[in-house]
Amino acid sequence: MRAIMVMYDTLRLDVLPSYGGDEIPLPNFQRLAERTVTFDKSYVCSLPCMPARREIHTGRPNFLHRSWGPMESYDDSMPEILKTHGVYTHIVSDHNHYVEDGGGTYFPRYSS
Repeated sequence: MRAIMVMYDTLRLDVLPSYGGDEIPLPNFQRLAERTVTFDKSYVCSLPCMPARREIHTGRPNFLHRSWGPMESYDDSMPEILKTHGVYTHIVSDHNHYVEDGGGTYFPRYSS
């Protein structure tokens, strides 16, 4: 089994075809939506990117009681849990600092 989680910064939901957007032709997004599962009820408590990503990984709200920072070694991580159960996970990012040592500890949680 393979799992792909697609996250976009600053992408408006209402422009996507799968959510009723039809003003801008987005055939690749349409094709992706036709072949995947869409979760419509995902709520992240933190708006800043690092805390929000940590919440998405762990499934736990944390911005009010944790500092702005990376995943910690004790954090449960959804991609890491999937990986240990034989689900291949992969991350692609335009955030170069995530790949560097100390880059939020997100990349090592994925299979590749």
